[in-house]
Amino acid sequence: MALDEAMLELAAGGSTLLRFYGWEPWCLSLGRHQTAPNRLLGSSPDDLRPGVDAVRRPTGGRSVFHGPEITYALACPARAWGGPRAVLQAVHRALAEGLRAVGVPLDTVQSADAEAGFAAARISAASCFRDPAPGELTARGRKLVGSAQCRRRGGVLQHGSILLEDKQHLGDLAGRDIEPRGSAPAGVSGRGPAIGLNELLDPVPDPRLIVERLTDHVARAFGSPAAAATSASAGIATSAALTRLATGYERVHRSGAWLWRRERPLPAA
Repeated sequence: MALDEAMLELAAGGSTLLRFYGWEPWCLSLGRHQTAPNRLLGSSPDDLRPGVDAVRRPTGGRSVFHGPEITYALACPARAWGGPRAVLQAVHRALAEGLRAVGVPLDTVQSADAEAGFAAARISAASCFRDPAPGELTARGRKLVGSAQCRRRGGVLQHGSILLEDKQHLGDLAGRDIEPRGSAPAGVSGRGPAIGLNELLDPVPDPRLIVERLTDHVARAFGSPAAAATSASAGIATSAALTRLATGYERVHRSGAWLWRRERPLPAA
């Protein structure tokens, strides 16, 4: 999250950046304005329950359980690409083209106003993947890709999860308790309103191939990104400005004040 927020800072200055990454260990993320539930707490008001990892996103929306997935993040100057709504729609089109290129049988993308759909989403304890917003990518009527946006000083950050497997039940704050380190409760299959690529493709392509296809299509939609990477450590970490900014934001994102009290992070020094 610190790197994504640092990307947004550079986007406000005119850069366009793209990265893909994964999660180790698996982790629950809360939307910027979402209330952090007591069930995440350990013995201290500022400590997480043992075995549970959680972060707060700079973007809004509802909780996401980050397990087997490919996470994407694109940051760009909003006006250069027609504004946040145009960015959102262009990213979804590019992701759809990239996923279809590896054989994913996506549903027809809804033509409704995607940004309006995001704005109307009620902030609650329910998982982001419970309800597809207009314009989001689904397969067999179930949500495959969940996305969120953040706008700041003329830059826009859009990031989201492309599920390799559906593990969202492990982090649904409205129902079952948070499970430590991704251990599934007995009798729960994970089949619900979300769907993973493992239910759509046999076998699932190497994630590196999926990322290559996605990168190709996003780059076509947004020109040649100033920095495009297939992991957090390739390409992006070579930017001294990004690394410096990310270090400042990391201090904020690791703090209990940000996770529990929803304080706005200070600009990186």
